[in-house]
Amino acid sequence: MRRITLSFLFVLLFTVDVWATYVAVLETVVEDDVKELISPSDRHYLTNVLREIAVKQLPATLSYTIMTQENILEMLPPGKSLEDCEGGCLVETGKNIAADYICQARMGTFSGMLRLSAELYETASNKLIASLNVQGANLTEILQAVRKKSPGFFRSIMGGPADYVDEEVVDNTKKESKKFYAVEITTRMIGATPSIDGNVIPNCTETPCKTMVEEGRHNFSVSHKRFGVANIIVDVTENNQQVSISYDSYRGWLWVDPVFAGPAAAKGKLDIFVDGVHKAGPMIELNAGFHKVQVSHPCYDPVEFEVKIERNKTSVFSQSIPRGRGGLRLNAEFDGRPQKVAVFIEGLEVGKTPYRGEVPLCADVMLKGDGWEESVQAKFQWHKTILVTHQLANNPNKTSTDGDLTQSMTEPYVDLGGVENNMVGASIPAQVDTSVAVTKKDVRWVALALSATVTLTGGVLALVGNNIAKDAASRNTKFIDELKKNREDAEFGQSMRFVGICLTLVGAVGLGLSIAF
Repeated sequence: MRRITLSFLFVLLFTVDVWATYVAVLETVVEDDVKELISPSDRHYLTNVLREIAVKQLPATLSYTIMTQENILEMLPPGKSLEDCEGGCLVETGKNIAADYICQARMGTFSGMLRLSAELYETASNKLIASLNVQGANLTEILQAVRKKSPGFFRSIMGGPADYVDEEVVDNTKKESKKFYAVEITTRMIGATPSIDGNVIPNCTETPCKTMVEEGRHNFSVSHKRFGVANIIVDVTENNQQVSISYDSYRGWLWVDPVFAGPAAAKGKLDIFVDGVHKAGPMIELNAGFHKVQVSHPCYDPVEFEVKIERNKTSVFSQSIPRGRGGLRLNAEFDGRPQKVAVFIEGLEVGKTPYRGEVPLCADVMLKGDGWEESVQAKFQWHKTILVTHQLANNPNKTSTDGDLTQSMTEPYVDLGGVENNMVGASIPAQVDTSVAVTKKDVRWVALALSATVTLTGGVLALVGNNIAKDAASRNTKFIDELKKNREDAEFGQSMRFVGICLTLVGAVGLGLSIAF
């Protein structure tokens, strides 16, 4: 354990030493009152002198890098520019160009003499760590004062005394000829963590980002929590060089080949969505990592699952998908009148119209009679009930013994939830036979009381049954078992309502006859 800890500390110290501390010296600013006395070339020369002294006092051998004017401009984010500002604004500029320290000199006048003042800020803490103020009768005196006092000004970054000059450091900097360039690191997957030569980059923690890199050959790597690690070897030779790292070699495949029960697979098209994007199957190339997959077919139950794609490997989805089911309410009419004819679903007789029941999605539904058959056109919906009224082209009364069923269709249908008319027609209004035997006059009062009781009882039954059927119809149905339960409740309530209506009508007729006779 002790060895591991020491190794970790060694790696940490090595990482800290490898990465340079960046110092930016911005162009000297000239105030309005001395613009006529100081030309742009004089201002530029003063800036170069400050950078020259900074290079001598902060050598590359101690991991310091003095950014050039070109470096500074390249490191600026898009839409940003070097502004004439000081204090907090100067610190913000330092952060924009990824500098650890930043300074800028200003030329003006004081008491009739030229003056130069400069401030040095640590960008991470927004702290002013040193200031420089010199004055002279002319630029030559200003330059002499700058050369004398600015070494201590820059050594304050290292915490050294202002009057200390390290000749050995000065000599070593003469041997240092390496340059640093601004490099932009990009990946197709935004948010990857970059590193250079195995070391993290303090001012470039996720792609895309810019950083200063020493000239020469380097190993650029990126890591991503979903796509793993990728790397590339690049020779850094110029400013604004782009290093694009691809994850193309970190991909795998998904083979989607489900097993469909029954012959309905040819009646529709398989749709595949990966992470919400439609894909053409069956072989799909994907980035390594986890993906959400949705498989659907108009005739089968939809399937949703998560798959892990591994590099250079193929994952296979070959599960069996069951046939989807929905609900059907089917009526048949000829010349505007309801008919009772045989219903066949996928070749099997399941009943007669009016038919109510489950049906497989994409099923073939036929109506058949003596010597004729007709196909019912319907678009079935998964876990929903649809209402279809088929207009017969053939007259079933010519060959069918069942004939006209106007009176057998007196019970209205109950909407089982999610019902949609995708053809024509609607539920048929109730018709009730109101014929009731007339009571004898000698039992008029008995019949009157009995009729009133029947009327009241029928009204209560009709109201209760109607509420039961209405409640069943208003329920949301997502599964077949719920669909069956709702249908049974609806049929029970409908039957109770029908009996109640009949009793009410019979009682009302009895009351009328009792009073009349």
